[in-house]
Amino acid sequence: MIYNALVKKLDTQIEEEVTLEIDGVEFTGFALICPYEIELGKSYPVLIGFTILDDLMIREIQEEKKEIERIGLGYEYYIRGMLNEETIDAGIVFTDEDEYFSDYPEFIDKNVEMKVDRISIEFLKTPSNIT
Repeated sequence: MIYNALVKKLDTQIEEEVTLEIDGVEFTGFALICPYEIELGKSYPVLIGFTILDDLMIREIQEEKKEIERIGLGYEYYIRGMLNEETIDAGIVFTDEDEYFSDYPEFIDKNVEMKVDRISIEFLKTPSNIT
């Protein structure tokens, strides 16, 4: 899903690190694809995904939570929401570009919590279908 994201912070030391706000949710991620220079305080069309460096840690939860929660001061997050075949809806929809969810058919259409190593951000060239 394409979102219109407000750039809240740019890191001067780590070029790819960017803090965004989407629909009132603020998080820090890595801009893996950025075809132009981004500026603080401006909004851009983006796709949001996640990066797993080792193994995906996912479990079913009973609560109907939709949230992302940063773990400590690093880049890891808990993403909580409804798991679909190719996305997880945590209030912000994260796409599963690496097809991790196909290994967990028992969790499809259920509320889950998953731990990710970082959130990935793709800045898009053209703003189409922004939500």
